[in-house]
Amino acid sequence: MSYSAESYSPYSGSRSPPKSPPRPHKRSSCQLDGKCVEEDDVVQGRIFWLPPKAELPEKAVRRAHGKGVVEEGIYNHPVVVVSRPADERNVVHFHLITSFQGKKLHEIYSKNNEFHASRRSWYLPIYPTPEHPDANSKKAKKRYPTLALDNSAVLRWDSYVNLRHVYKIEWSYLRPYANPDTPNNLDYRFERESLIRMLAKGKLLTTYETGTQYQGPISLQIPVNQSRSLEYGEFQSPRSETASISSSEHSALSPLPQWDFLGAGPTRAGMIRRPPSEPPDGPNRDAGLGGLQYIFQNLLRWPWLVVRWLWARLWARTSSLT
Repeated sequence: MSYSAESYSPYSGSRSPPKSPPRPHKRSSCQLDGKCVEEDDVVQGRIFWLPPKAELPEKAVRRAHGKGVVEEGIYNHPVVVVSRPADERNVVHFHLITSFQGKKLHEIYSKNNEFHASRRSWYLPIYPTPEHPDANSKKAKKRYPTLALDNSAVLRWDSYVNLRHVYKIEWSYLRPYANPDTPNNLDYRFERESLIRMLAKGKLLTTYETGTQYQGPISLQIPVNQSRSLEYGEFQSPRSETASISSSEHSALSPLPQWDFLGAGPTRAGMIRRPPSEPPDGPNRDAGLGGLQYIFQNLLRWPWLVVRWLWARLWARTSSLT
């Protein structure tokens, strides 16, 4: 074992234990007011605050999908992260969240013509905001669901997500979101089912797809068959294969069985299962041969397979030498 000059001194005649390796630096972005955005929290579904335009560099916000100028009215609003691309780890794509300055969606677009109906379709309400004005039937409620935040969190005002526009910005320019009415809640994100619904509706409306996500400490994968089982009506899966949701130890989504995020289920290939609490033959099994068979099948199976594999390798090597 080698020691550095700091841990071993030839003049002291003693040797101190080697220092533990330094922990990787955890990136964060702190504003002048002391509020910080931690890199581990920058995941899909997380809500942040987009500062005023005057506090951002020129062209800090650009379009991630579609064409057109970036509207002046998007600044100084909450936003929700819809993607953190794997090839641009410092960038996030987001939707705007708006409260319409206290007005409701049906008050902004109140007419029954095609133009107003189209504009209303851009928005999904966030609980406890009243339901979408066009969600007037069971089928329509699936087309225009009300989204919800995780852990029963709520925003400052009744608000809507604008799915029509997808913007991008370096996440270090964002600020944490806070609600003065719930100062103890520092975690604002959409719960898992609402996130899937939002991504699906956004893809249906604009054809925007989130793409491959930056993989944080933990990466959660939502199988397509699960997203389809939610019966979204005309909603489709957010991606052709899986909707990737990156997370971390500080950003766990709604608790579900672990295998829901990893594959087909606990019996998928390659997974080592624990032995059952009792042999599969039940309490009336034979105490002699049945017990030995249980021990062999459930406890000695893996060591036996390893021995067989080593024996086969040794036999093949011996055969090649002869």
